[in-house]
Order: sequence, then C-alpha cells, then structure tokens
Amino acid sequence: MSERLLAAVRAGDEATVRAIVEQNPDLASRNGALHAAVLAREPALVRILMENGASARVGVYPHRDATSPFTIASERGYDDVVAVIREQEERLRQSAARETGSTDMLFEALRSGNDERVRALVTADPGLARTRHPGTGLTCLHVAAHTGQEGLAAWLLDRGADIAGEARGMTPLDAAARGPPESFAAMAEVLLARGAVRTPLAAVALGETEWLRRAHADGALADPLDDNGGLLTTAVRYGRTDLLGLLLDFGLDPDERVRLPELDGDEAVYTWGMPLWHAVRVRKHGMAEILLDRGADPNADVYASGTPMFMAYSGHTDWDLVALLRRYGGRVEPFIAGYFRQTDLARDMLAAAVDKQSVAEELLDAASTGGDPEVVRLALDHIDWPRDDPRWFAILEQPLRVWNHGNAPWARHDWDRATYPRCLALVLERCDPNIRGRLEHKPPFGLTLLHSVAGSREHVTADERLRFATMLLDAGARLETRDHLLDSTPLGWACRWGRVELVGLLLDRGADPVEADAQPWATPLAWAEKMNHGAVVDLLRDRSADAT
Repeated sequence: MSERLLAAVRAGDEATVRAIVEQNPDLASRNGALHAAVLAREPALVRILMENGASARVGVYPHRDATSPFTIASERGYDDVVAVIREQEERLRQSAARETGSTDMLFEALRSGNDERVRALVTADPGLARTRHPGTGLTCLHVAAHTGQEGLAAWLLDRGADIAGEARGMTPLDAAARGPPESFAAMAEVLLARGAVRTPLAAVALGETEWLRRAHADGALADPLDDNGGLLTTAVRYGRTDLLGLLLDFGLDPDERVRLPELDGDEAVYTWGMPLWHAVRVRKHGMAEILLDRGADPNADVYASGTPMFMAYSGHTDWDLVALLRRYGGRVEPFIAGYFRQTDLARDMLAAAVDKQSVAEELLDAASTGGDPEVVRLALDHIDWPRDDPRWFAILEQPLRVWNHGNAPWARHDWDRATYPRCLALVLERCDPNIRGRLEHKPPFGLTLLHSVAGSREHVTADERLRFATMLLDAGARLETRDHLLDSTPLGWACRWGRVELVGLLLDRGADPVEADAQPWATPLAWAEKMNHGAVVDLLRDRSADAT
C-alpha cells in the first residue's frame, strides 16, 4: 500500500492519494511520501498528506535539518509549497491550543526552567496547578519534582497541586527520585512534609532499609519497572550498596528486563541490564560484582545504549571492570575491538574465527569508525567485495565521523586524530570513490563521499576536511555528481555549509564556480548567498570573474 501511495504522489494523482491516506493515515508519514510531493512541487498533495499527519520537519539521516520537506521547499524557492506547509502547521497549532488552552505554554515554561512564567500562568488560571500534559499525563508538580525545583514545587502545592496524583505509574515523589540524585533529598523533604506517601522508589533513594523490609514482609514492595530501570537501578544511581544486596535477596530481577511496547512490531522488543550498565558507567566496581554474582547478564543489551562491556571500554577503558565482566562470561564483540582500537584483540579474533569474513566485516566497519588503520588492514585481507559494491559507501563514511574525538561520553581526545585519514586511504584502495550512498532511504539520498565531506560534523576540523577531500579527488572522485535531495554538486554542498577552505580546494581542482546547468536555487553562488556565507560568495565571484 505504501508503494502504491508513493506511485500516486509521483503521478500527481490527488484522488488516489486522498483515498489511501484517509483509509490508512499512518501511511502519510511513511516511505518518503511528503518528500516526493515537495520534490514534485505538488502543494495540493502536500496539504493532503499533512492533513493526515505527515510532518514537514523530519529530514533524512545524517543531514536531517538540511533535508526536511520544509527546508527543501524553502531553499528551492517553492513558495506555494512553503505556504501550504505553514498553513497546515498553523492549523495544527491552533487545534492543539483549542484543546489544551494554556497547558502547552505551562509545560514549555517548566521544561525551560522559566519559574516566573510558570507562576504567572498558574496565578492567571489556578486550575493549571492540577492540569496534566496531554501526551504524558504528567502534572506540573511531577515536572518540578523531577527537575529539583523544590521552591516551585512548594508554591504549586500551596495552589492545589495534587501531591498523590500518578502518571506513568509515578507519583511526584517517584518523579523526584528518578531525577538528579543530588537534588532529591531537598525535594523529598518538601514533598514528605506536605503529605506525600512514601513509595519503594523513594525509600531506596533515601536509603530507608527498615521501611523496605516492612514493605516486603507485607507484600507491598512493587518494583516500578520501565525503560529507565527500577529499584535496583535506583540503588545503583544513589550508591546504596547495602540496599542493592537486600533488594536482590527479596528476589528482584537483577537484569530488570522490561518490554518496550511502543517499539513492538512483529515481535516484542526488550531492554535489560540497566542496573549493571549503570554500575559500569559510573565505575562502581563493588556494585557491578554484586549484580554479576547474583546473576546479572554481563552481555545485557540496554536498548539504544549498548552493553556493559561497551561501557567498560568507553571513555578511558576500565581494565578492572573489563576483567570482572569477562570473568562472569562477558564477551568483547568485534565491534568493541574496532571502536576502541584494540588491535591485538582484533587480530586474535580474526585468527580464531571460523567465519572470518563475517568477523572481518564487523571489524572493518568499527575500526574505520574508531580510527584503527591496522585493524582496517587486517579486516580488508578477508573482504572480497567488488569495487562498485554499494556496501563500501558505509565503510568509506565512517572515518569522516572522527568518532573517538566527538562530544560523546566515550570520546578519547588523547588519541591520535591522524589515523582516520589513514583508514580512509586503505579503504579507497579497494573501492570506487564515486559510489552513491543512502539509496535505501525513503526518499533515496544518493550522495557521494565528497558530498559527505562537505557536510561533515562540526567537530571535524577544516584541515581534516581538506585532507579527506584531497584523498578522494586523487582517487578519482567526480566533481559534477548531484545528490538526489539537494540536487547539488559537492561544491554546492561546500557552499551551503560554508566550508570556505573546501570551496577553494574544489575550485582549484576544476569545479565549475558557475554551474550554469544547475537549477537556479542549486548553484554554488545561490547556496552561499541564501546561507549568508559572505567569504564563500566573495571567493566564488572572484573565481567566476577569473574564468570569464
């Protein structure tokens, strides 16, 4: 059905598009239908899709902001499409405002920490003190408690906030316990003094051993498990080593395995291992050993956050924790060896592997990301892909991430940055530099690696971009290739992102500064002007004059 919708959009068939999405509104947001309508400049189809839930602000990874339907329409000068998008967004905003009144403003003020605005809104409409967020069901007291704003929490209670109201199975006291440990004691004092009922989560955070014993003896010790963990994770977060053992004695699941219903498709999705993951993350060796000794899975998979072993290697590797996890059966997967430059370990893995190509492929991807040329070289010895195999694009892209030198918790700024270009050089020897990537996306992106260099992450330096681009050009990267979404050359991309040093290099290597065959909105000069990159504009005009 989604393919039929996409075909109807491309054919400009309004009746079929409307019939499909009115029968199944979820399809309006899938398979790149809205992108296709924008690219075809079909404002009527854009309206139909947005009326049925499509968002114009969702772009394509990894350049989401630059490739959203709204951005594409704006930058191409499709004023009729932009007008429809704005009209539909305003319709949604007004609809939400009619349904929620001042609720949106209240929760936005809470999220931004604007205490004065919260007080003004509640003073003007006292009923807001007990209102709930339409999406989460949380009250403003839940939010204030979770963020440690005890003064605001007390003020809200004076105006009728419900101290016992539950949302997502949490009272405001529970929400406070799930917040920053350093602010919990003060918040708990405020809430308990105003009549909050103690809960198991709060009792663990406060270290109340006897209360927990009595609750367990009475059969009233419920574990409020969700994807953030439960009582055991709370004990780890608050450093309650004595309570960790007690709770395990009570029979709590050391892995806190929980189903993620919102992610269920054809089969259930689970996350587990949050207590051990947290213990490893904050380097609490004793608590990690207690959990492992009581059956915690050393190879647990915390959804979207990795394994305990990954956390042990991240940042500055904690070898004692690595040894502890391995003693209890923890595995160091090939991707960990590659990400964290464990060259000898990767060599041993390849030597011991029965399916060497499978291990080599995992090592190649991870080592190209982590910046280990020797592991890349070892892995390539077992890779037999043709030069034009599309799988090469994902590998080529990895060194450009300069992954171990970003802003993530695992960053290792003490490591050598010069290894990433060396990894790229090794891969370039084996493949075509002009392979197009992300063709599987809906809509397909179709960029080349030279495009990716121009749009690289902010922590990548100008010198690194120059080196990457020079290597690609020397290997035969073409200058005239246009991607499928921005319809621009690598020079156009460099101008859009304001990479003046890259603009100079591409021009020196023969890029056309004018691109007379480009769409008016996709020329290098048009990109530089609309994005206000003055230095790039000046450089293009100088080179265009020289060429003339």
